Amino acid sequence: MAQTLHSLDHEAGHNADKRRRMAGQAYFLVMAPAVIGSIALATALVAIVDPTIRPQLLQEDGIVEAASVIVLLFVVTGSVYAIYRWGPRFPFVLAGLLGFAELMDETSFGSRLFGFDPPPLYGGGELDGFHDLAILVFRLLRVVSQDLAWLWVGLMLVVAVALVAYATHQIAKSVGDTAGGISSHTLILLHFGLIGFAQVIDVATHSHVLAAMEEVFELDAEILLGFYLLQQAHLASDVGNTVGDRKDNSVGAAS
Repeated sequence: MAQTLHSLDHEAGHNADKRRRMAGQAYFLVMAPAVIGSIALATALVAIVDPTIRPQLLQEDGIVEAASVIVLLFVVTGSVYAIYRWGPRFPFVLAGLLGFAELMDETSFGSRLFGFDPPPLYGGGELDGFHDLAILVFRLLRVVSQDLAWLWVGLMLVVAVALVAYATHQIAKSVGDTAGGISSHTLILLHFGLIGFAQVIDVATHSHVLAAMEEVFELDAEILLGFYLLQQAHLASDVGNTVGDRKDNSVGAAS
């Protein structure tokens, strides 16, 4: 009888832990899109209401790009701390590597910080970031075939749309408390989707308006990466607390 009651208590505790983790995930999945949506709306309103500030807001090394660097510095340092605190778990390592790569991209591999010239890019310009690799592929394919080059752009766009659509679906499910295990990685999928949109704009257009949208997409993607890191740290902390509580309960039941 006592064993049966202990088993029922254990199952109830497991279900309660699962509901608590789901609630924690839902918080991050709702807050992250709300924050990036607010930032995108505020940026658009400021640019419309006061056109004189638009260059300072959206140009290279402007306010939006400076904000991106600050967010990425938080991601990199936060990932290092998370690895130190909870060990080299895959989400922490992934967030740290992505944050560092994107920080190098925003600072042109450090050339803007240290004043050296980046190497030339095939077809013109400079290879001053990882995003230029997508441009390089486009230019090389265009030598072979225009259709093949635009197929590359279309593929990037389709993947970006698919990732954003799937992530949005997962966020909607999390609100209804029906999301599965993938919900803990929804934000990183949404991050890749927005980076994909920024890459498509960078490769395929020369519009100043779309170039401004590219900067905002990148900032939003980097904020999502920060939220992903916070979500994973919350899950790691919650699992640690749950294990400790179970050990305490087991000791109490045994005594």
